[in-house]
Amino acid sequence: MYGLKVLSKLNQKKYRQEFGCFIVEGKKGVFDAVVSDAVVVQLVTSEAFVRQQKEYCLQSEIKSFFDQKKVLFVSDSEFAHLVETVTPQGVAAVVEIKESKIDDFKNGSLLVLLEDVRDPGNVGTMIRTADWFGVDGVIFVGGADPYQPKVVRSSMGSIFHVPIFISQNIEAEVVKLKELGFELVVTRPEVADAQLSPTLSEQKLCIAFGSEAHGTSAKLDNLADRALSIKKFGQAESLNVAVSFGIVLNDLRK
Repeated sequence: MYGLKVLSKLNQKKYRQEFGCFIVEGKKGVFDAVVSDAVVVQLVTSEAFVRQQKEYCLQSEIKSFFDQKKVLFVSDSEFAHLVETVTPQGVAAVVEIKESKIDDFKNGSLLVLLEDVRDPGNVGTMIRTADWFGVDGVIFVGGADPYQPKVVRSSMGSIFHVPIFISQNIEAEVVKLKELGFELVVTRPEVADAQLSPTLSEQKLCIAFGSEAHGTSAKLDNLADRALSIKKFGQAESLNVAVSFGIVLNDLRK
């Protein structure tokens, strides 16, 4: 079981990678973790939480950690320094990072790729939206770390439901995806034909979304089989990437 010295470092990406785990905080987040397929290493609770939330702690899924002595008890002030929220609830879980492999997606039909999407709130919302629409996996190319606290909170538990793959060599990985039968589609603001073709939803697809500032990179565009856009009717310069993400997935699932 990890102590405060290690846990206090997990807000930093390099230590999450070193120890292979991340923190999820709050009653809902912790419960979502323990009832999912995720490997929960331990819980962390503040003294006040144990006193005030006896009913929560007596739930069988949570109580098992107390019974197995897999709970680190800390003072209220120590817990406040451990997490990023302004008014922490006083309970957190330490969860193993489980990253998928490209081959794990071979039986899937819809993947999404996020390239250099840096805002953690957007990334968490996109993971949550991917979960809603039954996406088979999310591939990350740069951008925000999916296991950082704000992303985890924004995902509202969906981080435990959607397989995640962090790219190390996007060219080689796209080649592998195509070998598995996936077509790579990039989303671009300037494509004249904004409509998804009827056959698009019948294929194995990997839909790529880039940063709001720059869109997908030239490297990814060159690897793509086709591009699509959302038709513009007003004067806005751009759409929030998480909003665009939801619109495209909704169109695909119609």
